[in-house]
Amino acid sequence: MKGFLCIGNDKIGEIDFHIIDESMGGIGGILTAYESYRKYQLAIQGHCDKKGISNVDDFNYRISLSDNSDLRPIGGIGVTDIKGFDDIYVESSGIDIALILTK
Repeated sequence: MKGFLCIGNDKIGEIDFHIIDESMGGIGGILTAYESYRKYQLAIQGHCDKKGISNVDDFNYRISLSDNSDLRPIGGIGVTDIKGFDDIYVESSGIDIALILTK
């Protein structure tokens, strides 16, 4: 399932999501960052340094889909961007698996 990571109205990257925990409605994938991600990257990396992840308590993260609908994950959205590593991982949980399988 293809999705886009947004902070507020800024679309900051694209993710090819995969189900990582069916029982918890969990999805995850590697972010392909857009140039707009750079203005948030140092703050996100700081959150990851302090607590291991940046989440909806830090930024108004949203996941929008290619049909312009937004996911409404009950468990939130987390971004892991560790300094010195190339991959940026995005995960979310509390999503209706039936919805994921139809997208």
